[in-house]
Amino acid sequence: MELFDKDFQHWIDAHRNDNVATLRLRHAGDSPAIKEAISQIEYDRKAGDKFRKCSLMGGVDGSADCSFCPRWFPSALSVEQASSATMACFHASLVAKGSSVLDMTMGLGVDSAAIASLDEARVTAIERDSRLCLFAEVNYSSIPNLEIINADSVEWLRESQIRFDYIFIDPARRDDVGRRVYNIHDCTPDISEILPLLLEHAPHLLVKLSPMLDISATIADLRHVAEVYVVEERGDVRELLVHIDRDVESDVDNTKIVAINVNSNFIFTRAEEAAASEYYEAPEPDGYLYEPSPAIMKAGPFRLLCERFCVGALHPNTHLYVSSEMVDGFPGKRYRIKAVIPYASKYIKRFAREYPAASVSVRNFPCPAETLRAKLKVRESDAVKVAGVTLKGGEQVLVVMEKA
Repeated sequence: MELFDKDFQHWIDAHRNDNVATLRLRHAGDSPAIKEAISQIEYDRKAGDKFRKCSLMGGVDGSADCSFCPRWFPSALSVEQASSATMACFHASLVAKGSSVLDMTMGLGVDSAAIASLDEARVTAIERDSRLCLFAEVNYSSIPNLEIINADSVEWLRESQIRFDYIFIDPARRDDVGRRVYNIHDCTPDISEILPLLLEHAPHLLVKLSPMLDISATIADLRHVAEVYVVEERGDVRELLVHIDRDVESDVDNTKIVAINVNSNFIFTRAEEAAASEYYEAPEPDGYLYEPSPAIMKAGPFRLLCERFCVGALHPNTHLYVSSEMVDGFPGKRYRIKAVIPYASKYIKRFAREYPAASVSVRNFPCPAETLRAKLKVRESDAVKVAGVTLKGGEQVLVVMEKA
């Protein structure tokens, strides 16, 4: 049995549902190919549907099975760090059809394969780990317009005369001892340092960065930013995706920021946010409360939410919104308000009589959610949600609500 041959696949199929730990003990003295097959079963379970199905971003209905889904995985870490199919399809959507693209940090190769498959781009993918290259060559052998090169991509680019339409790069966010890093200057490579080299070889750069970065500082650091995408998937902000354009001289106030997930697409600038008027309302029973999505919370268009959706903010720092009539299209969650209860001792003591079970959260509140739950003496439940919040005048209340 050899790696990737029919016997290798048949062995995996025969043991796909077996306990991995038991397989490792049973086959401890067997060939390297058997040990690799056991690892493939483990990695495939870890991957699940991450690479198999793509959901469309920006509120466009639809999903698709992905022809570029990798079949083999070099390591558990490669599965963890790789873009999902949804994220890879989003990255591909930013590339003009038929372009030439250099992926300087191929990794598992999902982004490269998506761009080559979906946009008919001619993709050169560079990876310095030879094992990752080996697996990518097998996984994507059916994609003719994808070339894989085992090299240090920065050194390769310094020696190359080739020009591309786009460069895609996802700098490594771990240091030499494996600790996570977030600052642009601590990542490998440092994008700000090699920016002139990159722009010499391509007019457009797509740079995948940590969601922990400050957006305004990132725009200032990278100088030619056309758009910043704050990308959310499955309830978490996964990345800042920065589009750099050689011909753009960006400024923090007027650079386009896009807060995007599969349900919504909110576009604004810092100048628009500064000019918007935030207005305030108190929550009322039978009204509606709106909780911005994580991408919106990261991007920060808090005044504009009031203007664009005709909702009232509870407080400048609470970042929850209300309306008397139901508003469609708000980028986040919507709840129907059942009750608004003052945060005072006599109400706290009898709260559990009426609401014995609830999901408890806080926003801009003097105690954490765990402490509030203990005070209210309620069991955890998703049937009803109670949020401890501070209103514009400083009053603290408990908003009891249910999904609308």
